[in-house]
Amino acid sequence: MLAYPKTKGSRRESNVSGRPTTTWGTVLTSDGVAHTEPATETQLIAATSFDSYWVNLIFHTNFVTATVTDSLVSIKVGSAGNEVTVMENLLAGWVDNFTGTTRRYGFPLRIPEGSRISATHRSVRTAVGVTCIIELIGGGAAPHWTGTKVESVGALTASSRGTQITPGTTSDGTFTNLATNVGEFGFVLPQVGGNTDVSEVGGLYTCDIGANGVLLPGLEDFIFGANATEYWYPVNANGRFYYLPAGTDIEARLQASGTAEAKSVVLYGVS
Repeated sequence: MLAYPKTKGSRRESNVSGRPTTTWGTVLTSDGVAHTEPATETQLIAATSFDSYWVNLIFHTNFVTATVTDSLVSIKVGSAGNEVTVMENLLAGWVDNFTGTTRRYGFPLRIPEGSRISATHRSVRTAVGVTCIIELIGGGAAPHWTGTKVESVGALTASSRGTQITPGTTSDGTFTNLATNVGEFGFVLPQVGGNTDVSEVGGLYTCDIGANGVLLPGLEDFIFGANATEYWYPVNANGRFYYLPAGTDIEARLQASGTAEAKSVVLYGVS
């Protein structure tokens, strides 16, 4: 009788439907000026049908061989001209086409019923697209804790990427400071991907999260993969429920299966 009750059911809505295609999703076009957030948001969903307790995102079709494709996407809620950011600076560059490996996010996030959802895309490249698929799950009592905002720690909007960290090889790399979080996190998810030149080194990478030079227990071995034709993908990098107080100096370290080359890292926290 004391067991947590099973969820009786949930609802789902998305910006895609019907027969799947390689172009599924909404194309978000970057500004005509590099590293600039477009003044006008692109609509993803006109009005949500229920309160969500989980949001999934997929980004695809934003890579070019031998090209730096750094991009950041922010997801917003609100009527046109009154948008409020609820998921900020999501790494969305270096992503394969939809038939291949994509960059995925999943957050325990409440977006109220009736919300208009939109997005913006800033990039090192001008007037280029990244395709975004969004999926909302909810419609009933949440079976877990949910937050209302996703904060980015370590994102660099002036260069449309994350903080550059050099991986270790035969041993873990050195913890590098990302930034200090503003909100009190209950769920965290790191993302890794992209270097500073036009020749990506393929292989596997693990990411650990720490503070004050010490690993935070339970936040080790988030796994990512890189392809030598310049795209990245999560391997075993789902987020984890984890309490991080506001004002924590958050750090990250990497370890590579091959050559050590600086990579872009951002930690996302739900508050």
